[in-house]
Amino acid sequence: MKKFLVVVALSLVVVLPALSSAEIREGSFEINPYAGYYKLHDTNRGGLGLGLGYNITKNWGVQLATDYVKSRANLYHGDVLYHFMPEKAFNPFIMAGVGSAHKKSNDGTKYNKIMEEHGVGFKYFFNDYVGLRVDAKGIMEKHSGFATTAGLVFALGGKMSQSQKVQKAAEPTAVVQKAEPKPEPKKIEPKPEPRPAPKQETMELAAQKPKYAAPVKVVLEDIHFDFDKATLTKEAKKILDENAAKIKANSGIGVQIEGHACAHGTDAHNDALSERRANAVKEYLVKSGIDAKRLSTISYGEKRLAMPEVPTAGNKNSKEAKANRRVHFEVIVK
Repeated sequence: MKKFLVVVALSLVVVLPALSSAEIREGSFEINPYAGYYKLHDTNRGGLGLGLGYNITKNWGVQLATDYVKSRANLYHGDVLYHFMPEKAFNPFIMAGVGSAHKKSNDGTKYNKIMEEHGVGFKYFFNDYVGLRVDAKGIMEKHSGFATTAGLVFALGGKMSQSQKVQKAAEPTAVVQKAEPKPEPKKIEPKPEPRPAPKQETMELAAQKPKYAAPVKVVLEDIHFDFDKATLTKEAKKILDENAAKIKANSGIGVQIEGHACAHGTDAHNDALSERRANAVKEYLVKSGIDAKRLSTISYGEKRLAMPEVPTAGNKNSKEAKANRRVHFEVIVK
C-alpha cells in the first residue's frame, strides 16, 4: 500500500506541471489503478484496485474492475458511469454496478455473494491523457459497507476533443520562403511623339462633361454578445443604429449578416446560437426601416473564429472568446 501511494504521489509531481484543458473523449479507453479504504462488515482495511473502462459517449461509460482488500476480500464488479460535465477538466460523475464478493470473516469462514454498489466521484484531467479519479461508494453483499478510493486514470484513443481541434488549428505552421523571381530586364520603349494641342472645341466639350465622385467604401462595424446569449446589448444597438444609417444612405447595396460563436460548447449548440444572433440583428435592422429583401443571414457557429481559442472552464470571458462571439456584416454591391 505504501509503495503504491508513493508511486501515485510521484506520478502527480510529474504530470502537475502539464496542467491544461482536457475532457472525456467518446470512444476512449481508460486504465484506472487506485488505492483506498474499505469497510466491509467486520473488515476495516486498506486495499488496491484496477479498473478498465470504455467511454461509449462523452457522458456514458462502462468499467470492469477488481479490488483486493488485504487477504480478507476480493471484489469483482462491472459499473456504469454517467459524466455530468464531459467537456471540462473537472468532471463529476455517478456510478452503479453489480458483481461478486469473495470474503473471509473474522471467524475464518468464507463466502461468495452477489454484490451491488452505487456511488459518486469525480475525474480531474491534468492533460488529454492523464488525470486523477476519486470515488465514494456504498457496497451491499451479505452485509452493507462502503469504500473510498483514489488513483490515476489514463485515457487512450477516442475522438479528438474540441479543445484539441482548436489548439491544433492555432499551432503555427512552418512557412516555406519561396525564392523571389529575378526581375526581367526592362524593355526600352521608344519615346512617344508629342501630341498636337487639343482644339478649343474639344476643351470646351470636356469642361461640359459632368464630374462623378469616387465610389464610397461602406464599412459596417461588427457587434458582440455576452456568453451563450443572442440578446442585443446597449452598445450593440448603438452600433446597429450607425450601421442602419449607412445602409439607408447607400441604396445600391445588400448586406449578408454572419452569425458567429466562440469555441465553448458543442458544434450543434454553437450553430444554433449563431443563427439566433444573426436573426436578432436582421429583425432589429428591419424595424429600423431597412427592407428585409436587402438583408440575408448565415450561421457559421465556431467554424470561422476571429481569434484562435482553446476553451477551458475558466476562460469563457477571455479576450479571444469575446472577440469570437459576434455578428459580422458582409456588404454586397447589387
